[in-house]
Parts: sequence; structure tokens; C-alpha cells
Amino acid sequence: MEQELINFKENIDAWVKEIRRDVAKVSELPYILDENVDNIQHNYELIRELRAEIDVLKHELNALKIIQIATLKVNLRRKLPL
Repeated sequence: MEQELINFKENIDAWVKEIRRDVAKVSELPYILDENVDNIQHNYELIRELRAEIDVLKHELNALKIIQIATLKVNLRRKLPL
């Protein structure tokens, strides 16, 4: 009977330690979730900024194409008299 009581006490101690570990893990979750939300928000902002920069680059590239076409037309007119 005494050995059963000792075993029961050890089992209770083990369960308490396990429950404390689980509670400690759960208590870390809000911090981890907040950090992940902040990281996701930051990444979203970076993506929006990059999209804006890409749009600017597209417009600049189109402007350069137009300038190049106009320059080619001028050069062709100079070389080929009508």
C-alpha cells in the first residue's frame, strides 16, 4: 500500500510538471502570434512599396521605348529622303 502511495505521488508530480510545461508553452503563444502578425504586416507593406516601384519602372520603360522609337524615326527620315 505504501509503494502504491509513493507511485501515485510520483505520478501526480509528473502530471503537475507536464501541465506546467504545457501552460508555459501556451503562455508564449500570444507573444509569438503578435510577432508573426507584425512580420506579416511589415512584409505586406514592403510588397506594396515594391509594386509601386515596379509600376514607376514600367512607366519609365515605356517612356524610354517611345523616345527610342521617335529617335529611330528621326534617324530614318534623315537617311531616306522622300
